Amino acid sequence: MKKNLVLIAITLALSLSWVGCNKSGKLSKSSTFNPPSGPVELKLKWPVGERIVQDFDLKQKMEISVPGQPGPMKQDITMGQRYGLTVLQETPDGGHEVELEFLSARMSVMMGGKTVISFDSTKNTANDNANPQMAAVQKSVAGTFQKIIGAKIQYFFDASNDVERIEGVDALLNRLGTGDQADASSSIKSMFSEGYFKQMIGSSRYMPPKPVQPGDTWPIKTDIAMGDLGTMTIDYDYTFQSWQMHGKRNCARLEFQGTVQSKPGQTPGASGMTMSISDGNSSGVSWFDPDLGITIDTTINQDMKMVMNIPMNPRGNAAGAAGRTQTLTNVMSQVINVKLLSVK
Repeated sequence: MKKNLVLIAITLALSLSWVGCNKSGKLSKSSTFNPPSGPVELKLKWPVGERIVQDFDLKQKMEISVPGQPGPMKQDITMGQRYGLTVLQETPDGGHEVELEFLSARMSVMMGGKTVISFDSTKNTANDNANPQMAAVQKSVAGTFQKIIGAKIQYFFDASNDVERIEGVDALLNRLGTGDQADASSSIKSMFSEGYFKQMIGSSRYMPPKPVQPGDTWPIKTDIAMGDLGTMTIDYDYTFQSWQMHGKRNCARLEFQGTVQSKPGQTPGASGMTMSISDGNSSGVSWFDPDLGITIDTTINQDMKMVMNIPMNPRGNAAGAAGRTQTLTNVMSQVINVKLLSVK
């Protein structure tokens, strides 16, 4: 059961780390924006009082090789998350205070063609799994996610849309640490660090540093903290491909591709686990509306191989201490769609 919880936590940490602060909505109104003949600034806008609801959808396929097993274990995961962003106020230095609220979560896990976990926070999901261990996993995951729903995180941005500080992370971690779901809490809780939340909403790092026009490119290299799972490095090249209507909005079509890898030289975290990423490739496209300061839609394709060293007895090992480990190799491919449902 613990191995399944570890894999679920890794899935969440890797997939959610790609979620940028895309803002959508007002899509029923036709765009009045006329693209200029020259460069234009692509910059996020934060109108005070705006309430944004965003939806995240993941479809993931994994083949996990476990020592002593005759063949890889195939696992399919679909996952969704919905959260709201409310612009509370503008700060004296021209920045903004924004509140994130978790609204709902859903997850389905299939192994060997059979559904072993099915959870949707908006429904009363029955726990009818005949396998006692997997039934316990589902109960633990459901209990942990139910604690996340309704949690709020406060962001403080500077005038350049960089995150200056975050409040509410400790309260969320305390919230996850209560109740009888210790195994799931400790596994999933490890990814909800301040660094994780900082990169989750810090999409300004993907915007070009100066005004651009179709044909322009710019590099993006950033580190993403994933708690005990270590640090992931993204190295992208973005291209302003063209102006394109997306729905009724006149958008800049941005295409990107690059590599994903773990940061070298990482040491075991508090859980004693280490993870390395190789053969990581990622590509995708997004549509940014410069008139609204909104990314309306994003699709990301990723392929990678992860090697995880998991302590056989993590509770008995001190942080960083040597001990018996088991090595799992996970070949993974996934498609991520990020779309905002409404702006009010």
